[in-house]
Amino acid sequence: MTNKEYGSDFHYISNSDFRINSGVACFFNGTEQFYFSGRVALRAIICNGIDKHSWKKIYIPTYYCHEVYDFIRDLNICLEFYECNPETNVLPSSIEDEGNSALLVVNYFGISTANFEHLKNIKIIEDVTHDLSTFNLSKADYVFGSLRKILPVPVGGFVKSNEVLPKVPLTLFAENVTQEKFAGMLLKKKYLEGNFKEKEIFRALLINAEHSFENPDTFSILPQSVKGYLLGLDVTKIIEVKRQNSVLAKKAIHKTTKFELLISDGNNEYALIFKFNNTEQRELLKKKLILHKIYPMVLWPNQLNEKDIELENRLLFVHIDFRYSVEDMNYIVNIINQFIADV
Repeated sequence: MTNKEYGSDFHYISNSDFRINSGVACFFNGTEQFYFSGRVALRAIICNGIDKHSWKKIYIPTYYCHEVYDFIRDLNICLEFYECNPETNVLPSSIEDEGNSALLVVNYFGISTANFEHLKNIKIIEDVTHDLSTFNLSKADYVFGSLRKILPVPVGGFVKSNEVLPKVPLTLFAENVTQEKFAGMLLKKKYLEGNFKEKEIFRALLINAEHSFENPDTFSILPQSVKGYLLGLDVTKIIEVKRQNSVLAKKAIHKTTKFELLISDGNNEYALIFKFNNTEQRELLKKKLILHKIYPMVLWPNQLNEKDIELENRLLFVHIDFRYSVEDMNYIVNIINQFIADV
């Protein structure tokens, strides 16, 4: 790539290294139901629960993407928060194990999921967005997630369950947003290759499309243009390269008292996850990374619970996905190590 930068939105992937070769099994086995987004997938699960199983209540964790909750808030079901975040990922005793209720649990950033095996009657919905390697391992009644966080697809969400959900139609709005996102991804690819100069154009396309995910007209199945592209991706390899990058980075980052690295035993972290002692030091690293064209994330912004806000303000995420070679990872780690030495 001529223009190097790290993080932010995926570009369009045409690299044959990450496409399925003939004879290689697809990561998805045909039992999944695909939707426009993860939030659409969750809404489809809840709509089915209300209509077919008379769900009256769904317990939802306080630490989550609250834009997703906005997308389901109008449904005829009580949304009851329970305190839970990546540090305190334990289900409270206040959750009643009733058959007409559902419980949303989250695989937080590939590092932990609350244990729900003691619950026998309530229906479990697990969000595995940040760790697709658990896709076929979850014992939840409904497994769902967004696809565009791990995979280079413009839109996409899925549900895996023994129950077939009612069909959702394709909407023209969803198709239009998909094409806008595809256009931004293609132009970003050309920009990285040095064949397109106007970065603000593809950034505007990607940002505008992202804002459209809040629109109720995105309640749609996955457009066929994305499904074909998705099923041609070597998802297993994409996950494995990120895992290898995680191992490399964690070994190379110098020890420090400035932050703690949150990790998983299986190296399945969604990103490098830094938990700082305070917000000020987090912002210093964030600023240094951006100066070197490394664009980190804060997940999730705009928490409501006091404990969750305090944690949100101390976390920083740095992409380590399949886009990055060993040389790229060494570059990212070197900048982090400079920060450790200088501050």
